[in-house]
Amino acid sequence: MKYRLLVLIFPLFFPVLAWANGGKITGKITLGTENLTLPGATVWLKETTYQTTTNRQGEFTLIDIPPGTYTLQASYTGYQTQYLENITVHAGNTSFHELHLPELVFDMDEVVVTGSLITHLLKDTPVITEVISNQSIKDVGSSNLVDIMREQTGLEISYGIGRTQSAQLNGLNDNHVLVLVDGERITGRVDGAVDLGQIPVHQIERIEVVKGPISSIYGSEAMGGVINIITKDAERAPLFTSQITFGSYGRQDYIFSAAKTIRHLGDSNRSLKLYASGGYNKQYEIDYDTQDNFHELPEQDRRNFNLKLDYDHGRRVNVSLKADVYQDESMWLEGGSDVVWRDIATNDKISLLGSYTHRFTPTTVLKLSGNYSFNEHGFEEFTPSGYQVKDNVNEETFQNYKAQLTFAPYRVTLLTVGVEQIIEAVASDRLVDENGEPSETGDLVERDYSTRVIYAEQEWSYANHTFAVGGRYSDNSDYGTFFAPKVSLMYRLRENLRLRASYGRGFRQPSIKELYIDYDNSNVGYKVEGAPGLKPEKSNGYNLGIEYFADSRLWFRTNFFYNDLEDLIEYYTKSSEGERAVLSYYNIDNATISGINLDANYKLFFTNFPFETLDLNLGYAYTKAEDGNGNELAFRVPHSLNWKAVLQSVEWGLRGNFRGRWYDEKRVYDEQTNVDIYAEDEAVQYNSVPAHVILDAKMEKDLLSIPSTWGTLAVELYGGINNITDEKHFPFGQIKGRDIYAGIHLIFQ
Repeated sequence: MKYRLLVLIFPLFFPVLAWANGGKITGKITLGTENLTLPGATVWLKETTYQTTTNRQGEFTLIDIPPGTYTLQASYTGYQTQYLENITVHAGNTSFHELHLPELVFDMDEVVVTGSLITHLLKDTPVITEVISNQSIKDVGSSNLVDIMREQTGLEISYGIGRTQSAQLNGLNDNHVLVLVDGERITGRVDGAVDLGQIPVHQIERIEVVKGPISSIYGSEAMGGVINIITKDAERAPLFTSQITFGSYGRQDYIFSAAKTIRHLGDSNRSLKLYASGGYNKQYEIDYDTQDNFHELPEQDRRNFNLKLDYDHGRRVNVSLKADVYQDESMWLEGGSDVVWRDIATNDKISLLGSYTHRFTPTTVLKLSGNYSFNEHGFEEFTPSGYQVKDNVNEETFQNYKAQLTFAPYRVTLLTVGVEQIIEAVASDRLVDENGEPSETGDLVERDYSTRVIYAEQEWSYANHTFAVGGRYSDNSDYGTFFAPKVSLMYRLRENLRLRASYGRGFRQPSIKELYIDYDNSNVGYKVEGAPGLKPEKSNGYNLGIEYFADSRLWFRTNFFYNDLEDLIEYYTKSSEGERAVLSYYNIDNATISGINLDANYKLFFTNFPFETLDLNLGYAYTKAEDGNGNELAFRVPHSLNWKAVLQSVEWGLRGNFRGRWYDEKRVYDEQTNVDIYAEDEAVQYNSVPAHVILDAKMEKDLLSIPSTWGTLAVELYGGINNITDEKHFPFGQIKGRDIYAGIHLIFQ
């Protein structure tokens, strides 16, 4: 009886006994040019069930592997999958293997969150979405977001009166482009648009850009598109980083960050992630002509601090809190050669964001969020003798509260519905009161409006095709109701060939500044008056795109766009009072903006060459913008090119890039010369910025790596030259001349 029982039981335990005599594979996975070691990289023995993930130090272990020869595969989102072949496993032995995963130039499996209310893989999103990776941000070598954005196809930089720099997308004005941080609006509008220089580069993980009307999701200001800044968090960040950069024009950058993930908080399903970062940036003024007592760019001091907390209870509940503090001071000279005026502008901003997400099932998700942002913009002006002639204050407050539910009513569809409340307020001594009277005593005049919103989006996925339809119904306290629909389609012609088409209705209600501003700057020849009778801008936007990619070598995309705009708000010279021009705003009945974007990337791999990879990128943009009378809309480049070549050697720890941009001649006009530039019987007097080329280069070197029991300290050196040929076209083209910089980056993980 015992013998029979042994015969029956032995076969059941035979595999366990065999595996107990198996081998073990251990190793380490590093990621990207910073050689990051992060938890969650997947390690798999191909064609087996043996799989694991890395820990915080990038280490992994596979045990009880039957003797044999295997191929090891390692992967991580945003990085190239790597393989190690012919790994031989012997019973009772342990082998150690290291793999390095370079960052992908284009990652079609990256998750994007901006183009619709539902997260998608980049390759599957129905809306044309561009992603600027963290490595692409590093390649530019700048602490100013403007320098990164100007290298993107179809994007131009607009220069404001207050020395601000903002973004235009595919020919639409900067106030038609909504800038978000982690999907939320922010304050900080100066001269009508968000100054990109206020967003610290070192906090950015990636940037998502959606071109074309997307008011169906984000409401007013999203007529031209959305730039969504996704900031870093503790999950993918090193334990500690420190970075110092010095460069031309007195550039000084001091940056730090720290991250910590506390797992098994209370029980195995709870975790707390903390991320903090801060920075200080300084640049001296740029003055090309010391005789005119005028600074082309101001002296700047910028300080920022960011704190993020994320609490997770399993995969069901997430609570996120975020706080940002930003301060800056800019000082410059303004005036003619006989009179020197000294101007000082300041910004003090705080933003608070909280959200609660509950995942009831994989397809049923409830999210509640609240966002508060406040910015105080100050402006002081002094005479040559030091007498203060201006002391203006502009306080901007933004509040946003949302409740959103996503669920699957049917097997192949997802439905998202939500409600939203937006409250915007401005208090300034540059506004007129309810009687149309300006502030005489310097007291702040308060203006505000609120918007109540209900929105929905339904998405169908069938046979690898995606169709989405949605709409946003808003009720504004000043302008009443507006409905913004959107329809988008992603049709997969083949596995690597996709067609995307979309239509969207966009709108933008006039800003409080455009309606009620009263700003006298007579010392430099102008005054700005608001126009209370302005109508909201509206648009119909059409996009058609084709995307092709082959493995990790070739990627190509083309995007055709057409925008039909109604009641476009533009600057014009209302009248002239002696030597002072009175500027204001009015609606253009009709305008059309159309064009095409082309982007391509090709990657070469080498075996007998000092560098293992060469990435080649090329972009081209064509834009045509006219009003209803056939007049060209100024301040838009009709043709532009951008290119980039990146060489990388993982073995030597080197990465170098050479970048360039060509801009066609851009027509501009002087508002103080053209009284009514859109009148049918008025000849427009144009000036122009000549065609020009900007060339940049950067080199990075992994200097050393020092392991310890607490982690590994990596040291990286870098340096570069921006605007190599010293091109300068003030005030409507390239402003900053040749810029040489160098720095050191310490990474502890």
